[in-house]
Amino acid sequence: MFHHIHRFFLFLCSIFLLSSCLTLTGCEKEEALKKTNSLEFTIVTGTDIPEELQSLIKERQKEAFELTFSDNSYLYVIKGYGQQDSGGYNIVVNDFFQSDDCLVFDTELFGPKQNETVSSTPTYPYIVIKTEYRENPVVFR
Repeated sequence: MFHHIHRFFLFLCSIFLLSSCLTLTGCEKEEALKKTNSLEFTIVTGTDIPEELQSLIKERQKEAFELTFSDNSYLYVIKGYGQQDSGGYNIVVNDFFQSDDCLVFDTELFGPKQNETVSSTPTYPYIVIKTEYRENPVVFR
């Protein structure tokens, strides 16, 4: 039990530090972010998402959210678009790149096509990418 509490505490501290770094580095000036290096990533789903991260997503999914998560081997970057009234939504990664000391994650949500038949059950679209571990703050677009 103590091991799980200790791991969770360390995780919360790392999230806090990442978000603090973002506000301290000046990375929030989106217009100044120039691509210096393209980054490789993999979109992960289902059981390829660490259990702790799955729990965090489930807690936040009703509202739009942006999140980073690290298991000290990989960095996971997550963008959630909150509750949507139906199915049929898709998320596209426009770009993921390094800009000086920041990582930039640019995504876009597309709704169902006009005549597409979709479920009327609310959905919670989000995307998770996995990349090599980096300590850089992430800017979401």
